[in-house]
Amino acid sequence: MKKWIWLALLSCGAVQADMLDALKAYEQKNYIDAQQQFAELLPLGNELAAFNLGVMAYQAEGQPQDLTKALTYFMVAADLRHEQAKNLLARLAAQASEQQLELANQEFERLKQRVAIVATDLTKSRNANAPEPIRRVHPDYPIEAARQGQFGYVALRFLVDEQGEVTAVDTMDAYPKKVFEKSSIQALKRWRFEPSGQKHLMNVRLDYSFDGGVKLSAVENMMEQHKLWEYAALGAPEYQLALGTLLSLIEIQSPNSFWYDPDMPLAATPDFSIYTKHAVLRPDFDGFWGRAIVRVAEDGTITEQIKADFEPGSELTSLVGLKLKGKVETDVYRVARSSTDGARRVYVTPSIQTSRAMSGMFWWEQAAKNGNLDAQRVMAAYDAQWENYLLSQQDAEVMAWTGTRLIINGQREQGMALLEQAIAKNYQPAKEMKKQFM
Repeated sequence: MKKWIWLALLSCGAVQADMLDALKAYEQKNYIDAQQQFAELLPLGNELAAFNLGVMAYQAEGQPQDLTKALTYFMVAADLRHEQAKNLLARLAAQASEQQLELANQEFERLKQRVAIVATDLTKSRNANAPEPIRRVHPDYPIEAARQGQFGYVALRFLVDEQGEVTAVDTMDAYPKKVFEKSSIQALKRWRFEPSGQKHLMNVRLDYSFDGGVKLSAVENMMEQHKLWEYAALGAPEYQLALGTLLSLIEIQSPNSFWYDPDMPLAATPDFSIYTKHAVLRPDFDGFWGRAIVRVAEDGTITEQIKADFEPGSELTSLVGLKLKGKVETDVYRVARSSTDGARRVYVTPSIQTSRAMSGMFWWEQAAKNGNLDAQRVMAAYDAQWENYLLSQQDAEVMAWTGTRLIINGQREQGMALLEQAIAKNYQPAKEMKKQFM
């Protein structure tokens, strides 16, 4: 079992600075420090931390051997989808008595209550029912960035008032750091939205690139030069965060859509072939409103609706048997036409099945689960679990934006209390937000 920790580290890439420190302490046989740091990562849903705690309990490292405790931690790790833990759990369970198994199950239920992050839900938009922009101002490309040929993006969170004016802005994520943020904020403050008579909390992403998009070769060179993939896979959280940001940048500018299959093994090396542009297909039908993922035959006939969501105004209720025109180069496509987006036509994009390791969100989540605060803040904008976790940690940035949303949703007292706490922690945008509700 001595090699388990390192095998797990290399196979799942879910570690961070604290984890690396813990592993260093483990190698130096400073087991108390290692155990403490593993335990601190457990509430973040860190399956590797749970696995390592189980290893230490079984191997009597820094403690007497405790099969019950080992079983408990392996149960937690398996519940968090650590593949190796599932196999080892079965082996250890065969060695345990009925009493040990019963105690382990009881302790497992208790430990589960400590896990704040179980699974990230990225399907729910926080811009639901948001007003449409009636004026967009393109940000100025920073002169030095243009001179150096730099590309990147800035994801921003902002507050729109009843008249449609942007009143408070802050960055959620940016790549590279401290290059495009200032011009993005300046431009966004000049945007105007349809007056709705109420405030809205929204987010947007502004991309910076030349010649209509980011050159994939430049991205590959950057990843190779800085060894982003290698260090992220080995567990460095700052590299996991950077890799997630870079992959997210490529994805958003890719002509393809992606299905990150949770059942596929994690890719050992990056697969840039998934970004290859495919032939454009067009629907040979009309009357469709909604979103669907469909499987097609070589002649373009839709043979299966893998997933479909038809809007109430859609004249069609099934796409099976209809055809897509053009050269079919893959077997799964996304078909979309949304009334909320004001789409004039049906958009058809290839849906490429690939490993989760090619998802920027996957690496952001790894960095967040391992304690990286910047990654946690990014995740908090997408998932309520991370938002609630950072609220419990009294993070000023998340308190301010959550407070703003609560006020908008009619929970003024709770929202104002969070804004006041954020102001007390010197989070500057909170002062601007508070003014909007006075």
